[in-house]
Amino acid sequence: MTSQPAAASRASALASLVVPGAGQFWLGRRGRGVVIALTALVLAFLVLWALGQHIGEAQLGGQVTSWLWLPFALFWAWNVRDAGQTTARPSPWPGLLCAGLIVYVIAWQATDVNLDRLVTRFDDAKKVFGELLTPELATVPVGEDQQTCDWACLGSYFSDRLAGRPPAQAVQLSDNVLDIFGRLQAAAPPGWMVTLGLASKDQKVMIFQAGKIVETIAIGLMATLFSTLLAFPLSFLAAHNLMSRLPGGQVIYTFMRGLFNIVRAVDTVVWGLIIIVWVGLGTFAGVIALSIHSVAALGKLYSEELEHIDPGPVEALTASGANLLQIIRYAVIPQVTPSFLAYTLLRWDINMRSATIIGFVAGGGIGFFVVETIRAGAYQQYATALWVTAVVIILVDSISARLRANILKDQVQTITTPRQQTLGKLRAAFYIVLGLALFAYCWQVTEINLKDLLAPAPTFLRLVGDFLRLDLSPDVLATVTGQMLTTIFQALLATTFGALLALPFSFLGARNLTSSRRLLAGAYYATRSLFNVLRSIEALLYVAIFVFWVGIGPFAGMLALAVTTFALIGKLFSEAIENIEPGSIEAVTATGADGLQTIVYAMVPQIVPAFVSYLIYQWDINIRMATIIGFAGGGGIGLTLSTFFGSLQYHKAGTIVAFIVIVVALMDFTSAKVREQLI
Repeated sequence: MTSQPAAASRASALASLVVPGAGQFWLGRRGRGVVIALTALVLAFLVLWALGQHIGEAQLGGQVTSWLWLPFALFWAWNVRDAGQTTARPSPWPGLLCAGLIVYVIAWQATDVNLDRLVTRFDDAKKVFGELLTPELATVPVGEDQQTCDWACLGSYFSDRLAGRPPAQAVQLSDNVLDIFGRLQAAAPPGWMVTLGLASKDQKVMIFQAGKIVETIAIGLMATLFSTLLAFPLSFLAAHNLMSRLPGGQVIYTFMRGLFNIVRAVDTVVWGLIIIVWVGLGTFAGVIALSIHSVAALGKLYSEELEHIDPGPVEALTASGANLLQIIRYAVIPQVTPSFLAYTLLRWDINMRSATIIGFVAGGGIGFFVVETIRAGAYQQYATALWVTAVVIILVDSISARLRANILKDQVQTITTPRQQTLGKLRAAFYIVLGLALFAYCWQVTEINLKDLLAPAPTFLRLVGDFLRLDLSPDVLATVTGQMLTTIFQALLATTFGALLALPFSFLGARNLTSSRRLLAGAYYATRSLFNVLRSIEALLYVAIFVFWVGIGPFAGMLALAVTTFALIGKLFSEAIENIEPGSIEAVTATGADGLQTIVYAMVPQIVPAFVSYLIYQWDINIRMATIIGFAGGGGIGLTLSTFFGSLQYHKAGTIVAFIVIVVALMDFTSAKVREQLI
């Protein structure tokens, strides 16, 4: 960097002394100046807000003030030095450290972090974890009562059966498992079905009653189908390269993109609270809530893919005189079909995870079962739900990933014989019939009723009106602002703690670092399995565990978010390590460097940008999730929103949703810009 004149240096330093960032802006470093000015403004607001919450209080000359003004003053001084430097731009780290100190001190206090509770209440946690490790999968009769059959009991039962010996105890499926998976009702003679609790003497035919996990799968499938059908045509309206060809297309494009961003900023659980007033409690409400959010998410992904198509075929058809519909049919759709299918499968994976928690508010599915077990304090039944959920989500994740890989990979064109063509048509017909049968069954399980959809409850329009009439009174704004800040701080601390814990595990989960030795290979599979199991369960389901451990409040919610962060960030970090260039590693190794030196000098420089990008991405996700964990006792804005909905104060609930939309949109925009600079 060239040195600047002394006069300009003094002038810029003086400008930044008066207004942070002004000197940098005057010198032409406008982006840096704007960031410094906004940071100073946010830090000043946070210190004032924290002082009102009795955070960082200090006595000075008989006056109550905040000691956080000291790091704020140091940040201001760094800003002045940054603007007045004549030979080289100062390092940003002093300013970042001062800002980070302020933010993390306030976050720690605002989320009521008390690590002592993890120790002092560990006996309570041991009881919960003991029950979580022994889910109520089966029971054995003990007198007139039923007792949970633990893993040793099940092992003994199956070993006796495999050895041809009569089991020592009559093991039977628990009612809990039957509720989750479903029951068979029949008028069959008393026998093994009655012993397993699967028979009913009052039924004349055998009928399968869908269990909670079957309802959950049906909700996820139907929501994915409906959202795909709706998002496909809407995405064309949100593609700038296509809308620019139409008169008024820019207005349509701007409106659709804004609508997608607003709708997807509101979590599915919040949509569920609104929809139950429309169609009532049940699985149908869950399908609608998931579909609304998925339409916006898929619409954004589809439209972005449309904007990146090869313009060549489009220009060729345009030159031939084709209209817009013909261009879309013959030049656009063939290019985007593989990626559209891949995004749809990815959304199915996400919808299945969301379907496990939509029952918290809308009813139906495994989420509703979890709510009932939590209220009853039945943690062994709750554990069964978690285990089943993890298995189903891992299977869905595996199937979805395999199908996406097959869709996106290059397909070799082969010549088929008439017999192969016939078999292909028969196979396609079989899949169509199977799909229609699955659709009909899921339609029945989710209790879809178009009459209810087209004739909303009389109170629905009034709810919408109240919802749009935001309550902007000072008391409500102060409450919502405070809870929103707590939610943001929850997400920040969860991202920090989860990432710090995931960092060492990510090296164990990288195949290129662990494939050389058998012991390390075992660590690789164990680590990856841990990541897959933990991330298969939504944070909302973890909250109940930590509420029992550390108590109701934002600390419990933060810990629940930290668990899911650990799993997802660990997986992303591991994949980033696996994708590093091996050349630099080989070069450093050839110099005689040991394993630690190889990591520091060959790997870290390659993975730091990806790691930072993933951290920002995860913080963005955690803010969205933090808005709903309060529904299970995790504190933050979700608890306030649940309270307002429960007391029918919809105008106040609308204020919260507006805050959520604004904050999520700002975070989405900011994180996208930062990731663009890093990648």
